[in-house]
Amino acid sequence: MKKTLTLLSLLSLSSFSLLAQAPPVPKPASGLDLKVQEALKLAQAGNTAAALEKLHALEKDPAATPPVRSLIGALYLQLGKPQEALAVLKPIADRDEAEPAVLYNAGRAALLLGDVDHGRAYLTRSVLKEPASPAARDLGFLTARDGRVVEAYSMLRPWAIRNPEDTEARVMAASLALQLERPAAAAELVAGLPETDPAIRLLRGKILIQKKDGPGAVALLQPLLANHPPGMELEVRRSLAEAQMAAGKPAETIKLLEGRAGNQPALVLLLARAQHQAGNAAAAMATLKPLADKLPQTGAPGDPRPAAGIALEYGTLLLEAGKPQEAGPFLERSTLYNPRNPDAWKALARALEASGRKADAQHALAEGAEAMKTPARAEEAGAAKPEAAAAVAKPAAAAPLLPVRPMGEGLEKALRLMGQNQLEPALAAVRQEIGISKVPDPRARIVEVRLLLGLKRNDEALRLLETLLKDEPNNADYVYLRGATEMALARLGAAEQDYRRALQLAPDHVGAMNDLAVLLIQLNKKEEAQRLLEQVLRINPQDRMAAANLQRLKTERQ
Repeated sequence: MKKTLTLLSLLSLSSFSLLAQAPPVPKPASGLDLKVQEALKLAQAGNTAAALEKLHALEKDPAATPPVRSLIGALYLQLGKPQEALAVLKPIADRDEAEPAVLYNAGRAALLLGDVDHGRAYLTRSVLKEPASPAARDLGFLTARDGRVVEAYSMLRPWAIRNPEDTEARVMAASLALQLERPAAAAELVAGLPETDPAIRLLRGKILIQKKDGPGAVALLQPLLANHPPGMELEVRRSLAEAQMAAGKPAETIKLLEGRAGNQPALVLLLARAQHQAGNAAAAMATLKPLADKLPQTGAPGDPRPAAGIALEYGTLLLEAGKPQEAGPFLERSTLYNPRNPDAWKALARALEASGRKADAQHALAEGAEAMKTPARAEEAGAAKPEAAAAVAKPAAAAPLLPVRPMGEGLEKALRLMGQNQLEPALAAVRQEIGISKVPDPRARIVEVRLLLGLKRNDEALRLLETLLKDEPNNADYVYLRGATEMALARLGAAEQDYRRALQLAPDHVGAMNDLAVLLIQLNKKEEAQRLLEQVLRINPQDRMAAANLQRLKTERQ
């Protein structure tokens, strides 16, 4: 199986979302040729062959104006011809004065052709010019698959509210709201959707869990565990286990998870908490110890909540076992992972006081109180790439979004030039941005690596990543990109090692999962590749490329 250019993109986004509606069509000039109107009518009537015949003739007409060419490109896209669409739209979209609709259609055409970098750049420019553009919808899906929760939510929730018929966007926005622990917003987004749909039923169960309605969530999820589509088993089981815990039934949680938690930190932590609550502290400590011994460094990329929970639970178990001095370092790390958790500060204070350090205990309580006054940072919710988020209106009737760092002018210019396939000038622009930035922006470094890979300067990209990893050895994105670079250099063993390391640092790194699965297929390790693709689909059931690869793999293995 050949790997496309998406392997070299930041997080190997292998799928994207198509709108149910037709793409927006730019208004033609007032003297629009009758043949264009005829082609439009034929397309709307479903007569694809005749419409394409007229479009091919019009495309070659030197008298066609930019508005007419924009319409031709939009119609090609509507008729399922992205290559022809991009050929017509690209010269218009690459101009600074390109209209939002042209940029949106060019972006979708690029994505359909597997060119994620240029597709993203066109969509970003469309949203910057018109925040209500449907490009915000597609960008939201791409950003969500990057794991950038805050920015994705800021784009998808307003779109979903304005377009309630877009069920896919509503479901994704609701999932993001739950990751941000906003169950009321998630409930609003799924209101009125089919009660019998398994994915929506699962979402409603998660909403009830966050609302502390354990019995209600159990009643909703228990039948789903007995009858669910393939690929949902792990997520349904985990949610039902959380519901049982919320309902005060730890023994049921243990039955659901024992022997099935694997190396998933969230599941291991949930099992340990159930064991602890059931009165078996020794079993809880044994369950957690392998993860407690390998806690990531503070400040490592990814969601810090699983590591914070593991450190807090393990430290609490040690404290209850009469080992406050051993508990202290774990509890302190929990406060560093998540300084806004008051329980972690209280537990740390108890451990310090039990160790005879009363003054330090008082200081910990005071520091915790101060931390709770500090607004949460976007990074704590998994945000790092706010492309176009600043241009999107804040959701109505929602809590204020967490602040995100705006892109520098040089980085915006680099993205625009990248969209125009001017990779050398884009590289110069991003390097200028890096040179003048007082506070390093990791996004700029990631774009620099992507540009080097696009220019086939793979050795230079590898040297840059080695330098970056000296300062941040546990940055999962950098480790992943090194794997992609090794892949480009045909060093499959080194690439596999880096992909696996990235997944150790960030177990839900979808890009690493997708790329490792493709690599394993090439190495004829198809059973593990199948498990990885199934895991991708558990995280994001709408990842079409992962679904296609999985189906192809299953067919080959029959």
